[in-house]
Amino acid sequence: MPRSREQNLEIRNQRSEDILHAALNVFSRRGMVATKISDIAKEAHLSHGLVYHYFASKEEIFTRLVRRAADSSVQIIEQSQLQAGTPLAKIKWMTEQIFQSFSEGQYILLFLIMIQASTSDAVPDEVKQLLSSPEFKSPVSCLVPLIVEGQQRQEIIQQDPVQLAVAYYAFIQGLAINKLQWPQAPVPDAELIIKMFK
Repeated sequence: MPRSREQNLEIRNQRSEDILHAALNVFSRRGMVATKISDIAKEAHLSHGLVYHYFASKEEIFTRLVRRAADSSVQIIEQSQLQAGTPLAKIKWMTEQIFQSFSEGQYILLFLIMIQASTSDAVPDEVKQLLSSPEFKSPVSCLVPLIVEGQQRQEIIQQDPVQLAVAYYAFIQGLAINKLQWPQAPVPDAELIIKMFK
């Protein structure tokens, strides 16, 4: 019996996800320049040609992963803003969610993809344009309004809100990289990071 249109779409979506999952692992280990489509195919247990059926190039795959990484960072901030409580309580909630996700290897690897995207000259032009676009929502720019609100409520220190947001994400990225290098590394309590805002 032939598959329905919905079944075909589900298979296509799952295979695309499998390729992206495999590519994330390979890009994280080998970097953008050294990765080949054949490496991604091998990691995904798919044929070289089948990967090309879903994606035109490794650059397209990398760009999709950068978009996913950026979106996931912004989504967690947007979710935190829906939580009850003060701005500082919302930042603490967000920090706890991020730390909890550290146990999911894929989430941590997205941090590496964003670091590659913003530091490597070899990334696709589309990624460079995305990151420099005025419409691009960076996690730092999305966190700043929450910090400003906390400062207006006198619960966050009166320092430059952009500098505070940058320091916050530097701390988070550092912990993510440390966790990749040392999987057994203890993740601090969210309160430790929150102290920087007080």
